[in-house]
Amino acid sequence: MQHLRIDLSQGQAIDAADLKRTLALMAASMDARFVRAGTTLATAIDTIDRIIASIEGVTGALDESVAGIAVTGLKDVAAQLEALPVVQIEREADMARIGTASRVLRDHVMDMRQALRVLHIYGMNIKIAASGEAAFVGFVNDMGQRLAAGEEHLEGFLAKLKELSTSVGSVQQAGRLLAAEAKKILPAVPQRLTRDADALHGHLGDVAAMAREVSEIARTVQGRVATMLGALQVGDSTRQRVEHVVSGLQLLEGLTLPEPALAEVTGVVHHLLAAQLEASSVDFDRDAARLVASLKALQPDTNALLTLVEDDAGRNGRPFLAQIDEAVGEIPVITGQLQEADHRSAAMLDLIAETVDELTGRLAHLQRVQFNVQDIATNTRLLCRRHGDLGKAVSVVAGEVDIYAHSLGNAMRGIGAPIRELAEVNAALTAKRGDTVGGDMGTKLAQALGVIREGCQRTEMAVREGGDDARQLIDLLTTTGDEIGAELELGATMRQSAIVLAVSTLPQDLSEDALATLGTLLPQIAALYTMAQERDIHAANVPPCFVVASAVVEEDEDDDGLF
Repeated sequence: MQHLRIDLSQGQAIDAADLKRTLALMAASMDARFVRAGTTLATAIDTIDRIIASIEGVTGALDESVAGIAVTGLKDVAAQLEALPVVQIEREADMARIGTASRVLRDHVMDMRQALRVLHIYGMNIKIAASGEAAFVGFVNDMGQRLAAGEEHLEGFLAKLKELSTSVGSVQQAGRLLAAEAKKILPAVPQRLTRDADALHGHLGDVAAMAREVSEIARTVQGRVATMLGALQVGDSTRQRVEHVVSGLQLLEGLTLPEPALAEVTGVVHHLLAAQLEASSVDFDRDAARLVASLKALQPDTNALLTLVEDDAGRNGRPFLAQIDEAVGEIPVITGQLQEADHRSAAMLDLIAETVDELTGRLAHLQRVQFNVQDIATNTRLLCRRHGDLGKAVSVVAGEVDIYAHSLGNAMRGIGAPIRELAEVNAALTAKRGDTVGGDMGTKLAQALGVIREGCQRTEMAVREGGDDARQLIDLLTTTGDEIGAELELGATMRQSAIVLAVSTLPQDLSEDALATLGTLLPQIAALYTMAQERDIHAANVPPCFVVASAVVEEDEDDDGLF
C-alpha cells in the first residue's frame, strides 16, 4: 500500500464538510466548460474551410487555363498594335491598286460608251442614206436594240465602279484615322501591354504559390485544431474521475459503524480518494497545459495566414490587377478604329468580289453586242451591192460602223486586265484576312478585361471575407486558449481537496469491523471506475488484503501523442 505525499499544512483550506459539495459542483461545471471550448474549436475548423474556399475562389478566377487566355490575348493585341504601321502601308498599297484598276476600268468604259453613242449616230446616218429602204431600216433598228442593251450594261458598269470607289474611300478614311491614333500610342501602349501580359503571367504563378502556401498552413492549423478537439476529452475524463471520488464519499457517508472502526474505514477511504484526486490533478494539469501551449503554438501560423491573405491576395493582388485593368482600358479608341477599319475592309472585299463577278458577266454581254454590231455592218455592206448608187452611199456609212465596232472590241479587251487585277487584289486581301482569323482585338481585350475584373472581385472578396475569417480564427484560438488556461485552477482545487482528505489518519492495523466493512465498501468504489488508471491507483492505495486484479483490462489512452 502506497503512502501519499501531500503537504498537510494546507489541509484546512477547504472544510471537510464542504468537500463533497465543492467537488460535485466542479464536476458538474467542468463538462460544460470543455464542451464550450470544443464548440469554439469546431467553429475554428469551419472558419478555416471558409478561408480556403476564399483563396480557391481567387485561384479559380486566375487559373492558368482561364487567365492564360487573357495573357495570350494581351500579347496578341500588343503584336497587332505593333504591326499597325506595316499593316497600314500594305493596306494603302492595296487600296492604290484597287483605285488604279478602277480608274483604268472607268476609262475603258467611257471609251466603250462613246463608241456606242457614235454607232447610234451612224445608225441614223444609214437610215438617211438608205432613204427609208426597208431592208436597211431593219438592220439599223436591230443594231439600235443591240446598242441600247450595251449602254444599259455600261451604266451598270459605271454604277458598280462608283460604289467600289466609295468603298475604297471609306477604307482609306478609316485608315487615316487609325494611323493618326496609332501615332499617339505607338510604341508605348503595345510595349506596356506586353509588360502587363508578362506581369500577369508572373502574378498567376504568385497567386498559385500563395494559394498553395495558404492551403498548406490552413490545413496544418485545421489538422492540429482537430487533434486538439479530440484532446479536449481531458475535461470529460477528469469530470468522471472527480464524480467517482464524490460517489466514493457518498458511499462512505452512508455507513453506520461504531468508533473506532468508522475512523479506521474513513482513513483508508480518504487516503484512497486523495490519491485518486492527486493523480487526476497531475494528469489534468499536464494535459490542459499542453493543450494551452499547443493553442499558443498556432499563433505564428495563424498570423502568417492573415498576412498571406491580406498581402498576397490583397494589397499585392487587387491593385496589380486594377493597374492592368486601367492600362487595357486606355486603348478602346484605337481598338474601335481598328475594328471599324477591319469591318470596312471586309465589306470592301465582298464588294470587290461582287464587282468582279458582275463586271465579268456584263463584259460577256457587251462582247455579244460588239459581235452583233459587226455582223450587222457586214450584212449591210453585202446588202449595198444590190442597191446600186443607194447601196454605195450606205456602204460608206456601214464601213464606219465596222470600224467603231472594232474600236468597241479593243476597249472591251482592255477591260479584262483591270478586272483580273481586281480579282488578284481581292484574293490577296482575303488571304491576309484569313491569316488573322480569330484576331479580333476588341474580343480579345474584352476577354482579358473580363478575367482581370473577375480576379479583382475575387481577390477583394478574399481580402474582405478571408481576412475577417483569419482574424476571427485568431480570436477564436486565443479565446479558447485563455478559457482552457483559466481552467487550470481546477487542478489546484483537486489538489486542495486531496490535502483535506489526506488529513485523515491512516490506521496501521484494522479492526475486524473495519475489515468487514472495507471488504464490502472497497469493491463498491472499484465498481465506479471507468479507466484503467483509476484501477491501478486503487490497487496501489488499499490494504494488501483488498487488492483484487481488475477483471476488465482497458488500454490506457496515450494523450501525449495528441501533441
